[in-house]
Amino acid sequence: MTGHMVPARSGELVQQTTGDVPATMGSYGQLAAESQTATSGGMGRYLSVLQRFRWMIIGVTVLGTIGSAVATGFIKPEYRVGATVWVESLPKSGSTGGGGGGGAGPIEPGRLLPAPGWIQLLKTFRVLDPVVRERHLYLSLGKDSDGPLFRDFDVAERFYSGDYVFSVSANGKSYTLDNRDANFNEAGSLGDSIGRKAGLRWALTTSPALRKRKVKFSLVTPREASVDLLTKLTTQMETDGNFLRLTFSGPDPDAAAATMNALIHRFVDEAAQMKKRKLTELSNLLDEQVTNAQKALKEAETEFEDYKIKSATLPKEDVTIAVGLTVQQNSVMSSYFQERLILEQLQAHRKELETILVSSETDEHAVDAYLGNPVVKDALDLRLVLEELSREQVALRGLRQKYTDEKREVKESLDKIHNLRSKVIPEAARALIAQTRSKEKELVDQIDKDSKELRNIPIRSTEEARLRRTFESQEKLFALLQARYEEAKLAEISEVPDIRIIDEAVPPNQPSKNTVPVIIGFGFVASLALSIFIGFVIDRLDRRFRYPDQASKELGLSILGAIPEIPQGSTDPDKTAQVVEAFRAIRLNIAHLYPNSQPIVLTITSPNAGDGKSLISSNLALSFAEAGYSTLLVDGDIRRGRLFQMFGADRKPGLLDYLSGETEFDAMLRTTPHRNLRLIPCGTRRQQGPELLGTERMRQLFQTLKTRYGVIIVDSPPLGAGIDPFVLGTLTGNLLLVLRAGESDRQLAESKLQVLDRLPIRILGTVLNDLRSGDTAYKHYAYISGYGAENEPAAELGAGSSTEG
Repeated sequence: MTGHMVPARSGELVQQTTGDVPATMGSYGQLAAESQTATSGGMGRYLSVLQRFRWMIIGVTVLGTIGSAVATGFIKPEYRVGATVWVESLPKSGSTGGGGGGGAGPIEPGRLLPAPGWIQLLKTFRVLDPVVRERHLYLSLGKDSDGPLFRDFDVAERFYSGDYVFSVSANGKSYTLDNRDANFNEAGSLGDSIGRKAGLRWALTTSPALRKRKVKFSLVTPREASVDLLTKLTTQMETDGNFLRLTFSGPDPDAAAATMNALIHRFVDEAAQMKKRKLTELSNLLDEQVTNAQKALKEAETEFEDYKIKSATLPKEDVTIAVGLTVQQNSVMSSYFQERLILEQLQAHRKELETILVSSETDEHAVDAYLGNPVVKDALDLRLVLEELSREQVALRGLRQKYTDEKREVKESLDKIHNLRSKVIPEAARALIAQTRSKEKELVDQIDKDSKELRNIPIRSTEEARLRRTFESQEKLFALLQARYEEAKLAEISEVPDIRIIDEAVPPNQPSKNTVPVIIGFGFVASLALSIFIGFVIDRLDRRFRYPDQASKELGLSILGAIPEIPQGSTDPDKTAQVVEAFRAIRLNIAHLYPNSQPIVLTITSPNAGDGKSLISSNLALSFAEAGYSTLLVDGDIRRGRLFQMFGADRKPGLLDYLSGETEFDAMLRTTPHRNLRLIPCGTRRQQGPELLGTERMRQLFQTLKTRYGVIIVDSPPLGAGIDPFVLGTLTGNLLLVLRAGESDRQLAESKLQVLDRLPIRILGTVLNDLRSGDTAYKHYAYISGYGAENEPAAELGAGSSTEG
């Protein structure tokens, strides 16, 4: 506030503007200092920042919202299509996949994959890559309008990827094709193959529409396009469910639906091919086993028939010798021959197992040899391991048709087969051999006991029984494998895919995600947050005084009062009353800082020029005079003092004239319109003025003034103008600092206060000047409007209502 208040007549204030910034008056006042300091910070300060920068915040927010709305025009909508595929469930635990019940053979076809396996198959490049090539997903056009030119476009197995620029000459007959990424450049005539050396399969005929045409397009590898396709594809399938639900997103609804349908058809075709290959491999393996079993059966049958022919004319061991001996002989012989037969079979089977054990690590047909051994049929552990080896061999053949031996799945299968052959099967075979040896030992002991009576009996019956058993065993094995082979061939012929398409994708009419409101909302919120952030940053970097807590907390000053801004030319009596009340509050606070027996002597200054110290000095002096104090106002601003103009007095002679000895005390005193107020102007300006302020004559002057006046107010130069305020402050011993909202330099004030701390000066506090009306930070400094102290007209005296408050 740079305007000045001068007395017109007792009890009135009149605005007189002398500064270059208009003085204004609002509806603010003074509360208790500590209460003001405590409540003006915090949220009030933040609200004040928002109010101060409201137009900047509104402008940035509007521009950001408009910008986000414009940006939505460059964002393509997203369409989502869906499809459903039915998947055959795997057989439950304990059931077989190929033939049903307990008659299942050593190799069971089962279902192709579990539920997670179908999703993994869908995401393999064996399914994705063909779809990418079919749908040309490796191609990206700069403009959708160029699509008809690429209707017959294709690429070779190997081609240059990157950004291409295809340009047609002005006559529409020649072209150039550039790819800076691949350092490729080609020129030719339309009608020829375009980009053949780059791996492109593209041809265009001459057309007037192609003249001066420039087409930009990009190519990526099919594998990269497959990876991008995979990111847009989502799958959902319950663990025990049969329905695989797929969704795919893209900017073109028709293209998205076509891509989804191509994908699910390729998925079903690949699953059917895999199952057919599996069944074919199973049939081939069973055919090989049937052939081996048939060969072994024929050999056993021939050996058995030859032995029967050879022993047909020989005597039989069951010839009756005597009635009493027949029963004994049949019982002993039956037991003996049965035990010998079992022993020989065990020995033969054990030796066969030992032979097979030696060759099992390298012989691929060891499975057939093990299965042909009757001992193995009764050994559940070894048989289960052999069946597992057969299944792994079938799986390995299927993997080798799709991958090389370097594929991780192939290596894992080979390792498992190797582990079964080299470790698991040999260990099971050794255990079975050990069991067989134990049985042999028991039989030998029993046979030795019986051999005493049957030592001379021929073993033809034993050999015949052994050959018969071998023949019957091979016959059963052949029948079992033959049945399994026929089942596998039937399954191969009548193969039904494990997955089928239930719902195909249909192009949607509306986009699945409307991002326009989200983007506009985000732009609004982001621009609003940015503008608020900028406002707070500017506020934090602002060196000027703006908030009460900057005076109380940062500078450590007590707030003695607050003067509202005074609008230039304002004649509102209520606002004038508000200003009067503000100075009364300052007067009250200052008066209580001094003992009753001492005069009130203080220096008023500010950090900068234009902070309103002279206004505060003159009006505060007038307020003390109104209160009945004998008041003296001293213009200590010997450099630029203007108090004489405010009171319509002469500047010379004045204070400097008295200090230099050129005038007497009474000559420098000036009367004012108020009877209790006197003025000492600054006097004739002198270069040695600052030195005169510190002379003994100046100290004696103030000693004299303290005996004559109850209030002495010295208006000094700003703190940044020189040593004058420090000298005057030392002289009076008390200093009042004026801070103008939005103008006073806080850093300058802080540095000068540090100087004052080293001097014998008591800082009474600060007066906040030029507080803006409506500023949230100062809302606790307001007075209630309409409660000004006024003289009541004579005609209304005694007519007051009993309800007046």
